[in-house]
Amino acid sequence: MSLGSHASLLLARSVIAFVFLWHGIPKAFNIAAAMDKFAGFGLPPVLGPITGWVEVVAASLLLLGLFYRTAVLLLLIIIVGALVTVQIPSGVSAGLERDVMILTGLTLLASLGPGRFALSVKHLQVPIQQETRLTAER
Repeated sequence: MSLGSHASLLLARSVIAFVFLWHGIPKAFNIAAAMDKFAGFGLPPVLGPITGWVEVVAASLLLLGLFYRTAVLLLLIIIVGALVTVQIPSGVSAGLERDVMILTGLTLLASLGPGRFALSVKHLQVPIQQETRLTAER
């Protein structure tokens, strides 16, 4: 994969993480408003702040490239839930279009991985074969 491809993955991770942080932080820290909002959607109110915290933690992990697959999976669950319970029933809107783009981006990130610019433990480890080859060259 080229350097530009790795930079593109970082950009995609950053933009998607920003959107989830933007929407998650108010839900995580304003519990009453989050509960009222979810109750208004006909959902259990307790899901509001829980969803907010999951969005904040998973988006932060996505941005850093840590526990990448888990973060992407959690965000996929949240965005599918938002589409099914809120956006699709509301009809075509900017929110529906945004969430479909986020779903597409998360699907691409799930299939391509975090890229080189990630703090993933997998990406920080030196493969044994490469380490052996470096030792043999000395």
